Amino acid sequence: MREDGYQPTDVIAGKVAVVVGGAGGIGRAVAARLGEAGCRVVLIDKDGRAAEQAKDELGLQGAALAADIANRGEVEAVAAQVKERFGGVDILVNAAGINTKQRTLEDISPQQWERVIGVNLTGAFHCAQAFLDVMREQGAGTIVTIVSTSALMATAGAGVAYCAAKRALLSLMESVNAEQAKHGIRACAVSPGEVDTPLVDQRPQPPSTARRAAALRPGDVAEAVFFAVARPPRVTVSEIVMYPSAQLAGDYET
Repeated sequence: MREDGYQPTDVIAGKVAVVVGGAGGIGRAVAARLGEAGCRVVLIDKDGRAAEQAKDELGLQGAALAADIANRGEVEAVAAQVKERFGGVDILVNAAGINTKQRTLEDISPQQWERVIGVNLTGAFHCAQAFLDVMREQGAGTIVTIVSTSALMATAGAGVAYCAAKRALLSLMESVNAEQAKHGIRACAVSPGEVDTPLVDQRPQPPSTARRAAALRPGDVAEAVFFAVARPPRVTVSEIVMYPSAQLAGDYET
């Protein structure tokens, strides 16, 4: 224990945490970590059955709801359910993310572009705005969005739509801090490098076994989210960037 008596779990135990994209990958790991810390966790995912299964398997005290976050009406509907059932929302984690097989400027279709932007960027905006009112009423709240190091340096492998959406998410989180800090709301962008999740299987050329073994794990990202949300109110962690160590060492297989 620190001299000031600060304990991370004391900050968030009993709080209501909404994890968007919580059925699998990074979202599921975040939900598990916050549940372990004593949060009541609400999973929101396009696949409602998968969200319910994750909730049961993780033994979470909360709820599982289905919504396509690119659809404003569906986001508003689930937000209303969360507010009615839990009364407030203390933590929002935007962890939903998609990509397409066709990723380059010459190959991606307008429909694919709109879908990636709709989920990865507009979906995060919908969710942040849907829970903003209750956080302002409480005078406190933390919004964390899973971004990507692709926001810092675009790559052909990640694709034009994915990189554009992720870079815009950095600005979205900066705007939340600039506008809402005076209302007790803080925002954090967590930008991981390559993470070993099912999303990498959708690449035109999936990574090798050796590269996946060297990549970050969903639990690594979940710990970063926990760090951001479990700081005392006087602390805002605005951005966390994390890479696979092998990549920085120059040993990362291409």
